[in-house]
Amino acid sequence: MNLLSRNERLTVILRLLSKHKTLSNTQLAKLLQVTPKTIRCDLVYLEQEKQVIRIHGGVKRSEDLDVNAYSLDSLLSRLTSCRAELDLVNQGGNILKNKIFVLGSFNVDIVAKLERFPQVGETLHSQNYKIGAGGKGANQAYAAAKVGARVTFMTKIGKDQFSHFAKAHLASTEIDSTIIVESDTSPTGNALIYVCEQSGENMIAVYSGANIEITQEEIQQAEQHIISSSLFLTQLENNIEAIKQAMMTAHKHKVKVVLNPAPYHENTPDLLEFVDLITPNETEASLMTGIEVTDLDSAKRAAEKIKLMGVNTVVITRGAKGALLYENGNFKEVEAIKCAVTDTTGAGDAFNGALVAQIAKGETLLDAARYANAYASLAVEREGAANMPDANLIAARL
Repeated sequence: MNLLSRNERLTVILRLLSKHKTLSNTQLAKLLQVTPKTIRCDLVYLEQEKQVIRIHGGVKRSEDLDVNAYSLDSLLSRLTSCRAELDLVNQGGNILKNKIFVLGSFNVDIVAKLERFPQVGETLHSQNYKIGAGGKGANQAYAAAKVGARVTFMTKIGKDQFSHFAKAHLASTEIDSTIIVESDTSPTGNALIYVCEQSGENMIAVYSGANIEITQEEIQQAEQHIISSSLFLTQLENNIEAIKQAMMTAHKHKVKVVLNPAPYHENTPDLLEFVDLITPNETEASLMTGIEVTDLDSAKRAAEKIKLMGVNTVVITRGAKGALLYENGNFKEVEAIKCAVTDTTGAGDAFNGALVAQIAKGETLLDAARYANAYASLAVEREGAANMPDANLIAARL
C-alpha cells in the first residue's frame, strides 16, 4: 500500500469502524503502515471531533461517526445525493438507476519488475518488488467507482495475514459498499506478476484461493443488492456455479449483465444465454470461437461468431490496437490512444470498469468505449493493477 495522506488515513479508520465496533492501535498502525505515534495523533484528533471514542489500546466508534467526514470526495457525495433526490422527483422514484453490482475476485498482487522476461529455466534478478491490491473484480469495481459510478462489490477472502490488507484497501477506495465473505479453509487469492520494463507488458500466474469458494447460498444472501442494480458485472476468477447463479438472478430481474470472460474458462459458453454484453480480449475471443484473432478481419469474424453463440453486443479489446465494437449487426472501431506505457497490468480492468460506469449513465456503447479507452490509456502509464487514475484526467486525454 502506498503511504496515505492524513485525510485518507482518517477516512480509512472511519470506514473500518463503520464495519467493526473496535480496532486496536496496533492493527491500525500495521494496516496503514505508519508509526503507533502517528495513529495515536490521528485518534486523538478524531476523538476531539467526536467521531470516535478512545479506549485502552484502541478505539471504538461513536454515535456521531461520519464515514465521509474527511474524504476529499465528501462534497461530491453531497452533490450526488442532491442530484439523486432530484431524480427521485423527476423519474418517479428511480434513485438506483446508475448502481452497479460487481461480483469478482480480490487478490494480493506480488509484483516483480524485470528488464525482460526470463527464458525457461533462467533466473533473473528483479529490479524492484512490491505487494499491492489486485484481482479483476476488485480492480474493475474500483475503476467504475473512480469515474463516478455507485458500486457494490462482492468478494470472498481468507482469514489470513492478507485479510486485513484486503479490508483496508477496499475501505480506502471510492467503492460505495462491499460484501466481504470470509473462508475458513482457503487463503486470500494472490497473483504473481512479472512486468517487463522494456515494453510494460506483463505475465501473471493467479492462485484463486478463497475466490473460488464463494457459494450459491452466499450469492442468494446478496440477491437484493443484485436486483436493485441497473447493471451487473462479473469476470471468471470465481467459481462458475456461483457466477452463473448471480448472472441468472440479474437476467431474471432485467438487470443488464456484462461479462468480462477473463481468465477464459471452458464453461464460458454455458453462461452466454444470460449475457447482454461481453468484453473479451483477442486471446479470449480466440479461445471462445476457435478463430485465431490476429488482425481486424479475424476480430470481426470472431465477434460475429460470438453473436451467433448468443450475445448481442460484443466488445473485443485489442490492446495497443484499440477496440472493436459489434452491436446491432454493425462494426465500429475505437482507435488506440498514444501513451507512455509503464505497466499494462490492470489495463483491461480499467477499461471494463470505466465502460460499465458510462453505460450505466446512459451513454451509447461507442461513447462509453471511447471514454474507457482513454481511461485505460491513463492506467497503463501508472505502476500497479489497482492504481486507477482520477476521472478528471480523461477529458484532456480524449
